Amino acid sequence: MVTIQDNRRPSVDAPKVRINRALKLCPLFEKVARATFDNALEVAELDVVRAGMSIQKQDDNVTSLALLGHGRARLERKLPSGQTVPLGYRGSGDLLGEAALAGAQTYTESAIAIDESEVVRFPVASIHAWLRDDPALGVALLGLLVDRQRAAEDRIESLLFRNVEGRLVEFLLAAVDRWGVPDTRGTLISAPITHLEIAQSIGSTRETVTITLGALRKDGLLAVAGRRLIVVDRDALSKRR
Repeated sequence: MVTIQDNRRPSVDAPKVRINRALKLCPLFEKVARATFDNALEVAELDVVRAGMSIQKQDDNVTSLALLGHGRARLERKLPSGQTVPLGYRGSGDLLGEAALAGAQTYTESAIAIDESEVVRFPVASIHAWLRDDPALGVALLGLLVDRQRAAEDRIESLLFRNVEGRLVEFLLAAVDRWGVPDTRGTLISAPITHLEIAQSIGSTRETVTITLGALRKDGLLAVAGRRLIVVDRDALSKRR
């Protein structure tokens, strides 16, 4: 079944083809048993979510685990004070709402589509059944949770001990690792990330990010190609952390 939000048309590929493609992008399904993969393909549902719309909402009851087949999402958590804390980004092949696998009854954060995104959803009950029957999936999930924990710890360390430039440089280096493609001037960050998105991610303001990016460009470490950034000299940039 395909659910299309805001009447946007999905791509011409059949839903099962797109779900299959998403599964192959996700490290969680790389080494699972064939039966697990086939069952995931069978029970999964596909949504097409417009940019700016919610993929999942904090405090809603957990009904499914989401996998981004295509697109990007911003994660955020609203505090009791009303403040919103940015938690990071997810891209193609990434899971959303994995806390549900540890027993969470409600989503612990919201996920908002940055681009029009294809989202594959799996019933939580099916995931639990696969975990019981397929040890490879459990090992992969453990690795995923460890990676997420390490990323959260690195983020806290950066916010506590680095200045804005240092946090911005870390963000850019991580973006290069995730979305970097070779360019004649260096490495192009293929995802069109706005200054506001960067500011929200590193705990700064759009104005400060714009000024800091300008300084890095002036020093010859960055270049611009339309809405995308190019890291000209990664080694030199990493020394600015």
